[in-house]
Amino acid sequence: MGFSIEVEIIILMMVIVSVAMSVRYFSQLPYTIALIFAGIILSFFHTFPDIHLTPDLIFHILLPPLLFEAAFNLNANESKANIKPILIYAVFGVIISTFVIGFFLSGIFSFFNSEQTIPLVALLLFGAVISSTDPISVLAIFKELGVPKRLSSIIEGESLLNDGISVVIFGIVSSIAIDHQIFHLAHGIKDFIIVAFGGAIVGTMLGLTFSRITALVDDHLIEITLTTVVTYLTYVVAEYFEVSGVIAVIFTGLMVGNYGTKIGMSPTTRVSVKDFWDYIAFVINSVVFFIIGLEVSKIDIFANYHYIALGIIAVLVGRTVSILVLTPIINIVDKPIISKWQSIFIWGGVRGALAMALALAIPKEYEYRDMILIMTFGVVGFSLIVQGLSIGKLLAFLKIGGKDKNLEKYEYEKGKLIALSEASDELELMYKESLISKQVYDMLLQYHSRDLQKAKEIIEELAHDKIVKEYEFETSLKRLLLKQKDSIQESIKHGIISSSTGEKLIALINKEILNREK
Repeated sequence: MGFSIEVEIIILMMVIVSVAMSVRYFSQLPYTIALIFAGIILSFFHTFPDIHLTPDLIFHILLPPLLFEAAFNLNANESKANIKPILIYAVFGVIISTFVIGFFLSGIFSFFNSEQTIPLVALLLFGAVISSTDPISVLAIFKELGVPKRLSSIIEGESLLNDGISVVIFGIVSSIAIDHQIFHLAHGIKDFIIVAFGGAIVGTMLGLTFSRITALVDDHLIEITLTTVVTYLTYVVAEYFEVSGVIAVIFTGLMVGNYGTKIGMSPTTRVSVKDFWDYIAFVINSVVFFIIGLEVSKIDIFANYHYIALGIIAVLVGRTVSILVLTPIINIVDKPIISKWQSIFIWGGVRGALAMALALAIPKEYEYRDMILIMTFGVVGFSLIVQGLSIGKLLAFLKIGGKDKNLEKYEYEKGKLIALSEASDELELMYKESLISKQVYDMLLQYHSRDLQKAKEIIEELAHDKIVKEYEFETSLKRLLLKQKDSIQESIKHGIISSSTGEKLIALINKEILNREK
């Protein structure tokens, strides 16, 4: 069953919304993983034959805004506090993982298949492809389960930086494997430093420049457009100067998010820009993970199970070795990382879209491209589905994080209260419209009133807990602030107050909302 590309895109958006809504209300499953399952299922119906992941699509269209949004929303203070473990894991972790994966697979293939020797450099290329992490689904679970901030901050910061590092390593290894250039260690280190630091310099300069430009403008639509322009411009400029476009976009996002928003954006603009990029990231991540499901389903698992199984084992070994080797160093130069956290770093290092993009970027004429593609797609599918779904259980087993018991009970009773209140309103409507008799109405009213009163009593009891009280205050205050904002917007719309007065009032409310979020 085939449709035009326009119809495919409409159906794709409808699928994304349907899956996100279903997960939001009926499941604890991260929506990204649910979209992978949706992609796998719908691939059997051949609904989306024209939608594929290509290197150009990922690198030039999808990746820059994802990187910018992640860097824009990264808390600079938290990252700065954990900069040592982030840098060590991101830079040296990718390098160690690449080499461990390559040599591990080389040894395995040599032992079990002496007739067909696969060059070490081809296996190192796979190591470079698969060494970056993409913990979007994992971080969503972290947030839900209340994982310590330092743990989530390190994983988030590492994953952001190791995207850029892995692209640089991939470029160096591919020049040896595909272009047959002779590798010199000194030249390799020099190229790595130039490409990585060059990208950081380009990103920082453009981020600073555009932050200054936005300071001259006080219009949220123009400033949103400027952030969009600088995102893609940074990537293009960095690639033109032959430095890392990925690292450049990351540093641009960091500069705009942590500097530009403070010196040149009003509270209203900051809220608007954040909401815009949150939406863009949601749409792009949804599309990417859905297409990953479509692409992974095309792999003949049974025919290539040995490649996929070995790829999975090698990646887990590479990640384990890098964490176990680097953590003692981090414990010397920074606050110690406990052994429980190391297990989360290892199992939480899931792979995603960037790995698939790098694999697809390998020239089609390269002899070992298909093998690398098969292993990459298999590893990505395994890590997102198996590791992504089981990380919550591992956290529970290790007793890391977890919400306050009283807070969990409060949320449960609050949910019951909302449901019962809605049911009571529906009961009143049914009686007013003569859809039920007075006798049945009185019976149901008594039934709901009893449960409502019980839920209210439990909530009042729980409200004495300090954590519950703080949570209830913050969520209630935010709701009231949003209600104030809505009422002002309605007043502007109906001409009750002028636009200039309304915008000043909205700016004050937005400022308060931002302060509460901090």
